[in-house]
Amino acid sequence: MERVIYVGDAKDVIKRILTNHCRGNVEGSAFRKHVAESMGYKIKTTYRSSGSKKVRIDHPNPSEAEKKITAYIRSGKWKYVICDSYEEAHDFQWYVIERLKPLLNKDCKAWNSKNFQRCQILLNQLESSKALDCEQLKNALSGPGVYVFYHTENLNYLGDK
Repeated sequence: MERVIYVGDAKDVIKRILTNHCRGNVEGSAFRKHVAESMGYKIKTTYRSSGSKKVRIDHPNPSEAEKKITAYIRSGKWKYVICDSYEEAHDFQWYVIERLKPLLNKDCKAWNSKNFQRCQILLNQLESSKALDCEQLKNALSGPGVYVFYHTENLNYLGDK
């Protein structure tokens, strides 16, 4: 059975999913970081000479760990809905998190209850949309919106600590 693993919002949902989640590393994606931690990997934060944070998996071979995270994500499915604006998407994300209770979202902030009817409409669109894998998303229409990642695998058994 597919579980709701993560909910996020973006100004460009397809670009966010493909660039930062389906590939990339834990530094560019809170979702990838949460997946890594759920797989049992520790996250290490250091500082570059410029003062910016460098976030990596604390593992003898971080790139191998990132490959496992990528394989897990690429074997899951995504649903998304386009919103009228990023502001609407950002608010709607909290409604979705509250309703779907994703496994990896650690925060659940308040959403604007004045938007309840609109949120219900968007959630119905989101839930009735076709689940797509990373490859299928390459030609999908995009814009500001909310995305949901689904998977059948239990994350706790995938890491090699």
